[in-house]
Amino acid sequence: MTGAAGRPVSLVLVRRVNAPAGRIFAAWTDPKWLVRWLIPGAGALREAVIDPRPGGAYRLEGLDPDGTRYRLCGRYIEVAPERRIALSWEYEGAAAGLCGPPTRVDVDLRPLGADACELTLTHGELKGEDAAATHRILWTICLDRLVWSLVPPPDEPAFRPSLGAIAELYGESHRSLQDAFDSRPLANALRKMMVTSTLTAEHRDFIAGRDMVFLATVDHRGFPTCSYKGGAPGFVRVLDDQTLALPSYDGNGMYLSAGNVAANAKVGLLFIDFEQPHRLRIHGAARLVRDEAELAAFPGAELLLVVKVYEAFVNCSRYVHRYQRAETSPFVPGEPRGDEMAPWKNLDVLRDALPGRDRVRREEAGSRSMTREEYLARLKRGET
Repeated sequence: MTGAAGRPVSLVLVRRVNAPAGRIFAAWTDPKWLVRWLIPGAGALREAVIDPRPGGAYRLEGLDPDGTRYRLCGRYIEVAPERRIALSWEYEGAAAGLCGPPTRVDVDLRPLGADACELTLTHGELKGEDAAATHRILWTICLDRLVWSLVPPPDEPAFRPSLGAIAELYGESHRSLQDAFDSRPLANALRKMMVTSTLTAEHRDFIAGRDMVFLATVDHRGFPTCSYKGGAPGFVRVLDDQTLALPSYDGNGMYLSAGNVAANAKVGLLFIDFEQPHRLRIHGAARLVRDEAELAAFPGAELLLVVKVYEAFVNCSRYVHRYQRAETSPFVPGEPRGDEMAPWKNLDVLRDALPGRDRVRREEAGSRSMTREEYLARLKRGET
């Protein structure tokens, strides 16, 4: 980021993208692809009309999270297929930090072999350091989404190379720290010794005994979401040595994890045994399943997250605290109270917001409304 008082400011972002130049160029010039990633914030693009040639115009229509409309528009200045795009850039909307006269965006692609490129994005003519800082944050989010949009969907063979994921376990930032702390040889040895692309018999037995898992997904803004998922022992099932199924039970209706998976298939799972300290980590690609025939094998499940395994590896349990399991949650499917609606859904402030199915359950159970104070008192007593 450069600039001085009274002078326009430029920002430069450089990314290595593991995709060929043609695929990256298409992501910038195909309107159906563009709406998947060129989203400056937490809203959504609704329409993209583009004419990717010198002098051609483009218009992107979007909605902010509160429903406010915005527009990104301008004209193409240079278009060199698979090498360079330059365009004018203007935002029209309610975000004051993005408003202003037209600016310029340059995108340069430098091949790094057959299947990778260095992408350099330069956004110039910005009015001041604050504007540059705001645009840097938003372009960082957009470029993260661009990278994810370039990953083929899970049903494409290229999505899961047999050894590619393991080979790329360490990136440049990992290597830099490994070198700083003289641990690169150790990291290489651990990867070779512990990381597999399939679930071993030991992995399968360990998963079968677990009644909880921590699930990591990534949202549309690039923020990671970590969720606790619990059930009866073995509720996460290994379907084969490269596939497992995680049931999603009735929850708060936000569908954060499932919604993230619908847009970005990559997930991380962490299984921990707190009684005999041990842990297993899995990286994979998930897809959502709502087929009734498949759900029938998982009583109480609304959805299934079916995960194809990229990498599985155990971790040192040195810092895992030892706890003793007291009892199973009475609300787990199959337990005596497994069919009950969550008490917090009786909060009076949520009465009119409940889905129809929950309103029916509430009426059938004859549940009375609770105030926030009553609910907090129950929460302190552990009665939720």
